[in-house]
Amino acid sequence: MNYIERLDKEKLAQTMEQNISYLDCVAEQMKQGYVSVFTGAGLSIESGYVDWKRLLEPIRKQMRLDANMDLTELAQYYKNQYGRQGLNDVVFNEFAKMPKSNDNVSWLAKLPIKEFWTTNYDDVLERTIEKQGRVVETIINQESFKYHDPQRDAVVYKMHGDKKYPDDVVLTREDYQRYDESRQLFTKLLSVELVSRTFLFIGFSFNDPNLERILSIAKNSLNSRTMPRHYCFMRKVQITDYDANQENQVKDVFEKYLQDKNYQELRIKDMANYGIYTILIDDFKQITLMLEYLYNKHIADNVFVSGGIDPEIENGYGTFDQERRDEKGLSYAERFLTDLGKALIDEGFRVYTAFGVGVGNYILSGVLKSPKNDLHNSNLTNSKIHISSLIDKDDKDGIRKELINKCNSIIFLFGHANEGQDGYKSGIWQEYEIAQKSDKFLVPIRQTGLSAEKIYSELKRDGKLPEILAFLEEDCDRKDLVSEIINALKEYREEREKKLKEKLFADITRHETGVFISYRYDADNDIAKKIVEKINNDKSNSYIVKVESKKIKKEKKIKHWIDKTMKTTRITVLLLSKETLESKYVSYELEKSLSGGKLLLPIMIDRGGKGFSEDEEKAILCKLKGRISGQDIEVKKWYEGEGEKNIINWLNEML
Repeated sequence: MNYIERLDKEKLAQTMEQNISYLDCVAEQMKQGYVSVFTGAGLSIESGYVDWKRLLEPIRKQMRLDANMDLTELAQYYKNQYGRQGLNDVVFNEFAKMPKSNDNVSWLAKLPIKEFWTTNYDDVLERTIEKQGRVVETIINQESFKYHDPQRDAVVYKMHGDKKYPDDVVLTREDYQRYDESRQLFTKLLSVELVSRTFLFIGFSFNDPNLERILSIAKNSLNSRTMPRHYCFMRKVQITDYDANQENQVKDVFEKYLQDKNYQELRIKDMANYGIYTILIDDFKQITLMLEYLYNKHIADNVFVSGGIDPEIENGYGTFDQERRDEKGLSYAERFLTDLGKALIDEGFRVYTAFGVGVGNYILSGVLKSPKNDLHNSNLTNSKIHISSLIDKDDKDGIRKELINKCNSIIFLFGHANEGQDGYKSGIWQEYEIAQKSDKFLVPIRQTGLSAEKIYSELKRDGKLPEILAFLEEDCDRKDLVSEIINALKEYREEREKKLKEKLFADITRHETGVFISYRYDADNDIAKKIVEKINNDKSNSYIVKVESKKIKKEKKIKHWIDKTMKTTRITVLLLSKETLESKYVSYELEKSLSGGKLLLPIMIDRGGKGFSEDEEKAILCKLKGRISGQDIEVKKWYEGEGEKNIINWLNEML
């Protein structure tokens, strides 16, 4: 790796560390319930809708105006010339399309966020939130503020109107100028929210006119020394965004790229002055990885308590229970459950439970005893405990899955003595089977016996009990057992936190990394096809391979394809056979790779595993070293190094 590559890697590491720090701040504020989301047109692109510029493109062409002009003016000129109806038709027709699935919106809907603001006209956001079983109230005009749904779980403020009412959407310059007359309640409420909450902005570009509007509100709102921090996802300006069709356009295109890059950097600094800090990304799909990270951070503290006893049996707690009762009349098992509920809240965990017989009520009692709970006796809805009783419910499996999916760890307690007999499965065992299918931390408390002990035995038999659960082998009193459970949960939480950050960094580093394969078409096409097949079929990687799908004959077209394709790649795989470096096109690709700062992975095609002669191998390596100016690059061997098996690992090593 040369010094340029090391600098790029160090810069990437610094950016990612800063981004993760920002995400952690969002996660902490989200835990306190202080996060709102503000979405722009970029969020809806994955749903199949266009951004504002492309929405108005037919109108711009009709009026023969500059493609880079102010879009509010474009809409205003069209209205002046032809009336409003043409604009309304554009909005109505575009958003009448059936939306596609949108990963970023799906992750947002899963997060514990109650307030969403948007400048979009579509209803993708509210529909997706409703699919999560949440009641959504939509505020689309000032009259909507008068009425509130008491059952609502989330509210969506549509600052610029809704597709169903195109006459009222904010689109023209005049609409923006009259905004504080016709929609002043949105501005006033947003001003208050910007001071009292943390906003996460998604779907805005650095030159988005709607972002300018938000900044204007922020300038008037966030002039306090104690203003909260807000965060904005923004895609970096990249040279690959600019395409020069002719040789004489290259200079102009590069100049435009530099101008936009400088403007973006200035905009980012200006936004920070008003409390809006930028999370820079290379690709909009990286937002998906970051939202997934936020979701996993959110559920890290969530513990599902799966437990219950058989109400038909006199001593439902089995051998764990003891005759003596404490001064409050609680048995040994009941005191253990109460202590566990209290300890979970004391240590910052949130409890989810289906309120199993003989377990849920004592866990809840312990929660109430914790000084850290925010649950009042008259209110069973809070951020510390989530209870979903299964009594008289038809979709019990659905409720169980929903609860378990929202949790990081599952504790199994007690159960039924006849578990497994004649095919009988208690609710605890059903919850165990659901949890097994997901990546959860399973903690079956063997000491409580019954179903929990059988779950413990099965996990132990299958070698699925981690070392931090070694205490389950021992017999200990209830206080020590509660302490050991809490310590195991905390240790797992810390370890998972570390792995989440490592995974995010690795995923972002590799996410859709372009791989260009350079080779002699006639000699090594079969190997190139195997590499493509291996990369495309491996679900654990995020590489996008770039290779000739068919042989191109004309030299001008070949070089144009190479130039265009290499813009989107980061790694060049160079397949080396005897005459590879004699090819003028391979030489051209190698030159473009080196001058463009690409990572180079040379792979020697040692024919049939027999290998080259020592002299032939030396000759190839000598030619390669002469071309790469003494750079220290390791050459892999396809057959000897089991390339078909290890190609993904080799690519990972490059990053």
